[in-house]
Amino acid sequence: MADARRMAGFTQEGLAEALHVERSTVHRWESGKSRPQPYLWPRLAKLLDTTPARLRDLLRGESPEEGCEVDRRSVLQSGISVGVLLAIGEQGSAIDPRVVDTFVDLRDSLVAADSLLGPGNLVRSATEQVDNVSRLYGRADRVTRGRLFEIGALFAELCGWLADDLGGFDEGKSWSRRALEWAHASGNADVVAFVVMRMSQQAHLTDDRAQASALAFSAIQHEHSVRSTSVRAALHQQAAHASALDGDEITALQHVDTAFALSERKPVEADPYSLACYCVPAYVTAQRAAVLSTLGLHRRALDEYDRVLGEWPQEYHREKGLHLARRTSVAALAGLPDAAVESGVAALGIARGTRSRRTMSELAASAIHLEPWRSHAAVAEFLESVAQGKGTQWR
Repeated sequence: MADARRMAGFTQEGLAEALHVERSTVHRWESGKSRPQPYLWPRLAKLLDTTPARLRDLLRGESPEEGCEVDRRSVLQSGISVGVLLAIGEQGSAIDPRVVDTFVDLRDSLVAADSLLGPGNLVRSATEQVDNVSRLYGRADRVTRGRLFEIGALFAELCGWLADDLGGFDEGKSWSRRALEWAHASGNADVVAFVVMRMSQQAHLTDDRAQASALAFSAIQHEHSVRSTSVRAALHQQAAHASALDGDEITALQHVDTAFALSERKPVEADPYSLACYCVPAYVTAQRAAVLSTLGLHRRALDEYDRVLGEWPQEYHREKGLHLARRTSVAALAGLPDAAVESGVAALGIARGTRSRRTMSELAASAIHLEPWRSHAAVAEFLESVAQGKGTQWR
């Protein structure tokens, strides 16, 4: 990677400045001590005049291999089809372990694209990859099969996430159950804990408070076995939500503080799947606001949202819409209709652009809290826009 950086005309300081990271971060990438977060890959690959697939080889210190059975560049550009995968080697022959790296590349790309494009454009590709992975289990050796279970679990989890965002909560839970089966089969504690935490989030989405709490506290029981600091941060932020649902303010805020401290840590070792890479300080701050709102501390929640949303990472565009929608509810509950409409209009624009049903659901909830101010022209106009958006079929 250092050679590629120099050929592209960058010093470590120059590349760091172009990516808005520290020079020491670039140094860690080049020394193999960590890897870039997925949302940085498209930008980094462009700066180095390469592809995400080739970038993965650069970060490993590998040269491109002639005659590799899988052309990862073409796979990322056109997507993996069943026919391509089944053509790898003779039918019934053992697959090349590098196939798993191809799936990891594709998942990284889909996750990054989801944050910008929303679920409607990606759900078909994600579900296809679950089928593709499952077709290869019988052709893998024991070690490769374990890695296939890991990436299969994470593709199923991604399908659940996309289904949730499209409003298909039952479908999302079904995908998560499949993800949990494969996570347990893989034996990877990080993947298991991550999937259980996500199931808690799903229960929270459907207002199943008892299930959300039970799963959150179940997930955090795995923390002693989890290596990724990002996953540990995600476990604590979800435990904070569970404690807030139980009305335990002190424990909820303790979990948020722990999550924030973990989100600020540099990764000790490379995580091949970049699990919970979204769990950065800005994300945890937004979760703190949501926890405060659950506890009924709406003014404090509004302050937290305002502190973080102005500098929200542009890579997480879709999530910004979700948090703006939640800020809308908080502002209304705090008795500030003008502030509520301001963030509501911005959230509505993002929801339409990314086709996020989840953000629309949050805006529908905020509309209920704004009803007392319907006589205000701006509020009435916003409520009408939300009502129209609720009937839009985006899938």
